[in-house]
Amino acid sequence: MNAWYLHCSPDQVGDRAILVGDRGRVSLLAEWLTDVEWVNQDRGLTTVTGTYKDSRVTVTAFGMGAPVAVIVLHELSRLGVGTVLRLGTMMCLPPTRLGEYVLADAAIRGEATSGTYVPADFPAVGDHDLGHAVRVQLERSARSYRAGLVASYDGFYTQMFPLDDRSWNNFRTSQETWKSLGVLGLDMETSAVLAVGRGLGVRAASLCLATVEGPTQHRLDEAARDEGERDLCHIGLEALIAVPDRANSADPA
Repeated sequence: MNAWYLHCSPDQVGDRAILVGDRGRVSLLAEWLTDVEWVNQDRGLTTVTGTYKDSRVTVTAFGMGAPVAVIVLHELSRLGVGTVLRLGTMMCLPPTRLGEYVLADAAIRGEATSGTYVPADFPAVGDHDLGHAVRVQLERSARSYRAGLVASYDGFYTQMFPLDDRSWNNFRTSQETWKSLGVLGLDMETSAVLAVGRGLGVRAASLCLATVEGPTQHRLDEAARDEGERDLCHIGLEALIAVPDRANSADPA
């Protein structure tokens, strides 16, 4: 059985995988791997499998947005991947600051893709064991982070990054809601990865670097972003291999 878009077979992937948006992050993660095999680069879905501290790990880039992220997640699950960690970037909301990491305990499902897999009232909740492993590595790294609720949407310019007065008015209204609910940040994929992962029986979690401030649209400077992404990759790899096997997991999903 080969994956339709990833063009790979079960023997070409590990049982644990990292999902990233940027293809450059695949190359960055590959620097930590040995016995590296570049499995696929079609349609920008760059995929590599290698070994990290005796664990076989696959890394795949999906680009942007929940629809393609879920295609990749779904295909990986059919190939036998049982644990998936999303490593990406996020727009932060107060009190989250630029340069901090955001671990999504759960997410508001503002995107539409997850609704094609699970019911409307199905929660987007991260896997307990994988989330705990990420927390341990974050504490060891001494990097500043927050854990809690995030929100994911499809409309980047209409819901997350307004360009005109109408969009700004909608954003300000939404911001009051996000503030009242304690939302730490916004992206386009996390809720889909968490909800669909759980629906497919895949352990999933999401860790993101805050690179843009929602209210001001200020960006993290390039040097700080490069350093933050490198540490993000290392933290993610360490957490992914530290999570116990499914048989020893407290979280059945």
